[in-house]
Amino acid sequence: MRVLIAASPGIGHVFPAVPLAWALRLAGHEVLVATGGDGLAVREAGLAVADVCPGLTLVDIVKTTVARHPEMFAEFATARFTDFADSLPYYAQMMNDQPAMMDAYVRVAEEWRPDVVVYSALTVGGLVGAAKLGIPAVEHGYGLFRTDGYGPRLRDLTAECFDRHGVDLPTRMHSIDIAPPSLVGHVPSGWPMRYLPYNGGSSVPGWLLEPPRRPRIAVTLGTTAPGLGGLDRVKRIAELVGDLDAEFVMALGNSDISDLGPVPANVRVEGWVPLNLLLRTAAGIIHHGGSGTTLAALDAGLPQILLPDGSDRDVNADAVAARGAGVSARIDDVTKAAVDALLHDNALRDAAADVRKEMHAMPGPGQLVARLEQIV
Repeated sequence: MRVLIAASPGIGHVFPAVPLAWALRLAGHEVLVATGGDGLAVREAGLAVADVCPGLTLVDIVKTTVARHPEMFAEFATARFTDFADSLPYYAQMMNDQPAMMDAYVRVAEEWRPDVVVYSALTVGGLVGAAKLGIPAVEHGYGLFRTDGYGPRLRDLTAECFDRHGVDLPTRMHSIDIAPPSLVGHVPSGWPMRYLPYNGGSSVPGWLLEPPRRPRIAVTLGTTAPGLGGLDRVKRIAELVGDLDAEFVMALGNSDISDLGPVPANVRVEGWVPLNLLLRTAAGIIHHGGSGTTLAALDAGLPQILLPDGSDRDVNADAVAARGAGVSARIDDVTKAAVDALLHDNALRDAAADVRKEMHAMPGPGQLVARLEQIV
């Protein structure tokens, strides 16, 4: 069969689908990924990719919507969402502001003629494409929240796209749930599947292959947050940790670090680092609360300090904190003692280890292939 994976133009939305894509390929099926921006890095996984927004990045898309709707997104920037559903109008507005991108998903589906569309949560173009072809649509979760029941509301919020193509929601809709059940209410939503971290291909630096000489804490703000909010949180962490007996690896991707200034001797500033390999050498992590980073840390069994700044990041941080596997905080409230707790708080470490065991017991991507074959 042919499977179209339609993902928003960001790494955090497309990378979680890579293990399933390769499980499908290994079973002999054809896979095409429709995405754009930073999400095009999925090509490094050896997958065929169609670019739905040439020349645009996710940061560009966000900035366009912020400029067009400043009052709406001033509210979005300060909101603290405890229910991801409350953020839907903001995401829908971003999609409505990119009609050419939404139509591109549909065009790829019409031209390639898949048998099923697997779409990252909120990728309306994938839903419309599946509806137009009369094929099943399968939502692929990407965080510690469930969006499989959002279809009718998304249909209303992005009505222009559906109406432009003369369709309603697909008649056959399913979902893949990668969230550890104990963090989201225990009862699986849709088909449970184990999250396998995929962070892209990169050269492994020599220092990462060597055992750390003292406990290591990873620090990252992901791929999108630095482009929108700068490195103020990183600066604050560097100021706090100089006299702690630990090494802090700041993985900052392609962020401009020119204004970071001098850092303590126990802080290593790096660009792109293979996150899953870094976490295997770490004792804890401090990060922005992005879904991919949160799940990778849980998969590694690491206690976390999460510094969310809205949207799904607050939802992820609240879920981890409620489970006892980490702490959610605003950067100004983080103390040296809180950072030290990543190394010495046994309750945090035990909870994180329990979640890791839970995740590793979930069905693997290979077991989901049969599900997709059945609905096709």
